[in-house]
Amino acid sequence: MHPTEKIVRQFHESWGMRDPDRGAEVIADDCDFEDIARNEKQRGKEAYKADYYRWREAFPDGLCEVENVIVSQCGEWATLEFRNSGIHAGILRSSLGDFAPTGKQAEVRYCSVMKVKDGMVIEGRDYYDSATIVRQLGLVD
Repeated sequence: MHPTEKIVRQFHESWGMRDPDRGAEVIADDCDFEDIARNEKQRGKEAYKADYYRWREAFPDGLCEVENVIVSQCGEWATLEFRNSGIHAGILRSSLGDFAPTGKQAEVRYCSVMKVKDGMVIEGRDYYDSATIVRQLGLVD
């Protein structure tokens, strides 16, 4: 396994393992991360952990399963396909407001593009269809 793949897997698999500290170990202090669907930017380890706890509050049983990792020829970039799933059992806090638990199952596929340098994630972007989430939770028709 390429070292970049190992690092980005650690970042994502820590969500499903319920171990945000494990994920934070591979994030640079000045890492710039952007959630494209929510139009939110996060910087560094603490922002990563805050986002983890925000998601975990909404989906306490949530899983994150990495399905595919492609590492660029230069070895600095990785593109991941992964799937987040869980039952919406807590408040879902987002840039669109807070959504009360619906008790419904959500499963969403994501694509993440990450840059790794000197063994640390220094940049990343997540792409996913937020409309799929709100439809599955019954928040829109």
